[in-house]
Amino acid sequence: MFKLIIVDDELLMRMGIRSMVDWEKHGFVLAGEASNGKEALDLALKVQPDLIITDIKMPLMDGLQLIREASVMLSGCKYVILSYFNEFRYAKEALQLGAVDYLIKNEMTSAALIQLLEIIRHRLLEDKVRSGIKELPSGYSESLSHLKENLFKDMISGLMDTSKALTKAEQLHVRVRSDELRVIKFRMDTFEKIRKKYVEKDEKLLRFSIFNILEEIIPRKWDKEIVIESSSDYLLMINSVRTDSARAEIKNLCGLIQQAMRDFMNLTFSVGVSSVVHDLRCLRTACQEADHALRSRFFLGTGRILFYEHTGTGTGRKEINFLRSGEWKTDFRNALDSHKEEKLVNILNEIRAKLTFDQAKERVIREFYIWLTEIISIELSYECRFQLPQADMLPYEAVLAAETWDEVHSIVLSYARQYIVVGHPLPERSYADLAADLIHRDYAEGISLLSIANQINVNPSYLSRVFKQEKGENFVSYLTRVRMERAKSFLESRKYKVSEVADRVGYHNYPYFSKIFKKVVGINPEEYRG
Repeated sequence: MFKLIIVDDELLMRMGIRSMVDWEKHGFVLAGEASNGKEALDLALKVQPDLIITDIKMPLMDGLQLIREASVMLSGCKYVILSYFNEFRYAKEALQLGAVDYLIKNEMTSAALIQLLEIIRHRLLEDKVRSGIKELPSGYSESLSHLKENLFKDMISGLMDTSKALTKAEQLHVRVRSDELRVIKFRMDTFEKIRKKYVEKDEKLLRFSIFNILEEIIPRKWDKEIVIESSSDYLLMINSVRTDSARAEIKNLCGLIQQAMRDFMNLTFSVGVSSVVHDLRCLRTACQEADHALRSRFFLGTGRILFYEHTGTGTGRKEINFLRSGEWKTDFRNALDSHKEEKLVNILNEIRAKLTFDQAKERVIREFYIWLTEIISIELSYECRFQLPQADMLPYEAVLAAETWDEVHSIVLSYARQYIVVGHPLPERSYADLAADLIHRDYAEGISLLSIANQINVNPSYLSRVFKQEKGENFVSYLTRVRMERAKSFLESRKYKVSEVADRVGYHNYPYFSKIFKKVVGINPEEYRG
C-alpha cells in the first residue's frame, strides 16, 4: 500500500476526509494526521509518506512551506492541496511547487477524491517502474497488470499517442503480438438483475473471479491480455493461431469460456469477436468491431458468439419514421380500448413484423416501443401510472435497459396488459401526497422542489405552499428529515461506511452531510454509530 498523511488545522475536516474514502480499497493506508505544517513535516520524516493531502492556511507552518521543505526531504512524494475559493492564488502557487492537484473544500465529493487517488496511484506505480524498482508496494503484486490495463484503455479510447503507447507496451512486456490479433468482448447477460444481488465490495469480488477464470481457462498456447472494462464487460486480446481453422478454434475457445462461466459462476455471457488485425495500432478499431458484433445481441438474443465478419456494422438497417403515423396510433389505441388481450397481442405482433420486414435499427425500435408506452400512459391518470403493480422502474426506462428485442416486446406487452387490469381511475390524491411519495422513493437522488414539481406537472410555488399546509413543514425540511431518518437506519445497520451512507442518502459532500446530520440529530455520524 502507498502511505498518506492528512494535514488540516480543522478537526472536523480531517475527520470528514478520513471517513470519505475506503483508503485501502484504492491502494492507500492512512499513516497519520497533523494539525499544522510543522507537525506534518516531523510526521512525514518518520513515516515517509507517498502522498500528503494538506490545507493551505495553517498555524506555525502553512501548506506551501510544508511542500517546499518536504520536497527536499521526500523523494517522489505527491501533494494535494485543500483550499477555499478565495484561496485559489495559493493553490496556483502550490501547483507551481509540484502539487498534483487541488480540491475545493466546500465542493469536495468522495467521487472526485477517488478519481484523484486513482490518478496519483498510477503515477506512483509508474514512478516505481521507471526507477527500476522491482519490489512494488505491499499488496501490489499485480501492479503490472493494472499498468497494462490502463495502457490498453488509453489505446482503445485514443487518449495516448500511438508511438508512445507502443513503447510503453514494450516496457510492460505485453504478451500479445501485433500479427493475427483479435479482440473478443464478453458481455454479461441480465447484468442489472445480477448486480442487485451484489453490494459494492462483492461486485469487486465478482470482477476478480471472472478475471481469474479467463486467465486460468485459456490454454497457454494463446498469447493473451485481459482488460476489465466494467463489471459487465471484459476484453480479451488474443493472437489467433495461423491455421485454416482459426475462426473455428476461436469459437471453440469462446464456448469453453462460456461453459466455465456457467459452471463456476452461474453466469451467461454474450460474445463479440473482431476481425483479425495485424498491428497493435489497430487495437481501437478491433475493439469497435467487437462492440458492433455484440450489438447484434439485441436482434439475435443472449448467450451467442457473434463474429464481426458475420454481423457487420449494421449499416443495412434503416432509419424509418412513418411508423409514428396516425394509422398505427389509432390501431393500438383501439386495441387498448377493447380491453381484450388477444387484440393487444395481435397488434403488437403486427408492429414487430413490420419493423422486422423494414430492417429497422435498434434505436428506431426502442424509440417506437417507448412511444407505445407513452400512448398507454396517456390513457392512464398520473396516479395509475405511479401505482402500477410490480414496477421498479418507469416503462420507458425498462425499454431502454432491456438487452434484447424479445425483452422490449415483453415489457410493452406486460405494460399494456396491466392497463387492461388497472385502467380505471383511482381516488384522486393531493399534490403534496404525490410529492411526499416521490421524496420517499428518490431521496438518494439530487431532487429539488423544482424537479418534483416538474414530475407531477404543477407550479413550484403552488406546490411549496400546499406542501407546507398539508405536511406541516416545508419541502426542504421534509426532504432533510427523510434523508436523516434513512441515514440513521444505515448507520445502525453498520453495513456501510459513514462516507457511503452520505452518498446513499443524497449527500455527495461528506463534510456538509456531517454538518446537517449533527444539526438535525444532535451528534455527528461517527458518534451516532458509536
